[in-house]
Amino acid sequence: MGEGRAAPGHSAELREVLVWDLPTRIFHWSLVLLLIGSVVTVNLHEMALHALCGYAILTLVVWRLLWGLLGSENARFVHFVKGPRGVVGHLGHMLRRSPDREAGHNALGGWAVLALLLLVGAQAVTGLFANDDVLFRGPLFRFVGKAMSDRITSWHYTIKDVLIVMVCLHIAAALFYRFVLRHRLVEAMVTGRKALPRDASPPALAGPLRALLLLGLSAAAVRGVVTLA
Repeated sequence: MGEGRAAPGHSAELREVLVWDLPTRIFHWSLVLLLIGSVVTVNLHEMALHALCGYAILTLVVWRLLWGLLGSENARFVHFVKGPRGVVGHLGHMLRRSPDREAGHNALGGWAVLALLLLVGAQAVTGLFANDDVLFRGPLFRFVGKAMSDRITSWHYTIKDVLIVMVCLHIAAALFYRFVLRHRLVEAMVTGRKALPRDASPPALAGPLRALLLLGLSAAAVRGVVTLA
């Protein structure tokens, strides 16, 4: 049974539920655009713009970490980072092609989110110390010196390769859920809404004011590190 459709004779089984708040959706698609922008700018050797993309990405990562502690119920790490039993249970649902009952990230998706956040954060942080041997030096370059900066720059490129693989796996997983399991995960991250069984509880969503305050704190922290350096 595809998401959003009930079996014949059970038209009341599903209902549209708001599962993703606007801040979480903005974070997701802003990060997508900034990652694309960082790849394009470095390939064009526009290092000043590349650095700006990096600062913006780091701001988003810091904000998402705070939102994972203080944000909406299903955006919090304690809600979607499951142990082995949760992962095994989700795999069982996948094998049975059960209808989507998740009002947020599933057990596998939760670990994917955590891994992507750590990788993107590490990529942005190493960029603060990196150099390109020509014109660009990260704002924290002077704190480590040329030799250490070269080493960190090599880490920056290695993390980039790992991140590309992870993003490809993330896209492949989204396509698998959409076309094999019929779970509309991408559409939900656009509209915020999913069709869930009536007995599924909708998450408690935090307001946008809290998100703006946390985003402001994140931006101030990143700006402080960059400008003070």
